[in-house]
Amino acid sequence: MNHQPPFTLAHGDCRADVHPATGGALAALRWRGRDILRAAPASAGVRQMACYPLAPYSNRIGNAVLQAPEQTHALRANFPPEPHSIHGFGWQRAWHVAARTAHSAELLLVHGGDADWPFACTVQQTVLLDEAGLRLTLSVRNDDARTMPAGLGFHPYFPLAPGLRLQTQWDGVWSMGDDHLPAGLAPVAQASPFATPQPVAGWQADNCYSGWTGRASLDYGDYAVHLSASDNCGHLVCFAPNDERSFIALEPVTHANNAFALAARGAQGTGMRLLAPGESLHIAMRLAIEEKQHA
Repeated sequence: MNHQPPFTLAHGDCRADVHPATGGALAALRWRGRDILRAAPASAGVRQMACYPLAPYSNRIGNAVLQAPEQTHALRANFPPEPHSIHGFGWQRAWHVAARTAHSAELLLVHGGDADWPFACTVQQTVLLDEAGLRLTLSVRNDDARTMPAGLGFHPYFPLAPGLRLQTQWDGVWSMGDDHLPAGLAPVAQASPFATPQPVAGWQADNCYSGWTGRASLDYGDYAVHLSASDNCGHLVCFAPNDERSFIALEPVTHANNAFALAARGAQGTGMRLLAPGESLHIAMRLAIEEKQHA
C-alpha cells in the first residue's frame, strides 16, 4: 500500500494540513491565517499534531487487558512507561488516501488483527472543509468473525490563548485514580462549571465527563470556534494542563475511559458498544468558525 505524503486542503478562508502517514492526523487547521487548532512543529510526531483519530477505542484499556465478550486479550502497552493501552492503533499507523479533492480527503486503514487489537476491522476517516469550517467523520467496521467491542473519538487540541472562554455542559464526571483509570464504577454527579461562558485560565483537568450535550464553544475574543459532535458522542474527555504547553484538548468520544473493563464489571452508562460481524460504528465532529462583531 502506498502512503501519500502530507498535503493541504483548502476551502475559502480555511486550510487544513493532513498527514496520512502520521496517524491520519491533522497538523494544522487555519482560518484567515489564525491557528484554530494548535499547529504542529516541523517533523512532529502524532502526539504533537493538531488533531488525530481515536479508533477502535478512546483513552485507556487498563493494564493492556481487553475484556471482550468471548475471551480476554492481552494487548501491547503502546504508551510506555504506562502499563495501559491507549487510543487504539489508528493514531500509530500510516493511513491510505483512498480519495482526495481540493477540499476533502478520505483516509482508510485496513487492520488484520495483531498485538494492538486482535480483531480484523476497517477504519475510515473523512476530512472536509466547507463554508463553516471543518467536518470530520470516523467509522469502524467489524471485519472479524467474532463480536468486537468498539469505540471512537477525536483528539483535537485548541490553543490556550489569554482570555479564552469556554462554554459546554455535562452532568457527571468519572473520577480518576492515580493509575489514570476511573476509580469508580459510576459517574459522580457534577454539574459543568462551564454552563455559561467562563475563563479557561487556571482550570486543570484530565477527566472523562458523561452526559455531555455534544456542544462546546471556545470564545477567543475576535472569533469563536463552535465544536459539535454526533449524538453518540455522549462523553467528553478534557485535558487542560494549563502549563507551558498552552493547549486545551476537548475530545468527543463514544465511551468512558476503560469502558470495556467497567462494563464487564457491571457499570452502567459506559457507552461501550459491541459490533456484530459486518456491523459498523460511525461518529462525526464539526468545528464551525465564527467571526465576532464588536461595537
